[in-house]
Amino acid sequence: VSYNISIKHHKNYTALSNMPVRAVNIDKSKMIWTHFQSTPIMPDYFIAASVVSLGFILDTSQNIKLWCRTDMKSYMIFAYIVILKIAQLLKNTFPYIRKTPETNHIVIPKLLDMEEIKLGLILYNETDITFDQEIDPEMRKFEIIRIIGRKMVHEW
Repeated sequence: VSYNISIKHHKNYTALSNMPVRAVNIDKSKMIWTHFQSTPIMPDYFIAASVVSLGFILDTSQNIKLWCRTDMKSYMIFAYIVILKIAQLLKNTFPYIRKTPETNHIVIPKLLDMEEIKLGLILYNETDITFDQEIDPEMRKFEIIRIIGRKMVHEW
């Protein structure tokens, strides 16, 4: 079954789903309706949606966003570079497998590890992928790469 997802939310928040945004409207009560493109045929348990108050890092050429707390953006740069490189590798190696045109990586403080598959939406615990070049050893990068790689391959 294919799904049409629309989310009503406050203007200070952003609605995310498995699919890219199709349209955004403001209703009479000044609430925002975010309408997403129809999903490809998939089981209902693959559907994911979120309403967040986060900033993002974006590479427009790959349509991949990393959502995180605004004050953590500088600590997420390494993770984002890893995400872009792994995405490019997966795209080049397995171009026929991908079902969703957009992927949102969401960094959440104190998130309990989630291994559920939600196509187009990958969740991370903030401390798992944070890299502070001032205090973290270089070996920390390998742990971040392992965590991101496992989640991305699982989702792909």
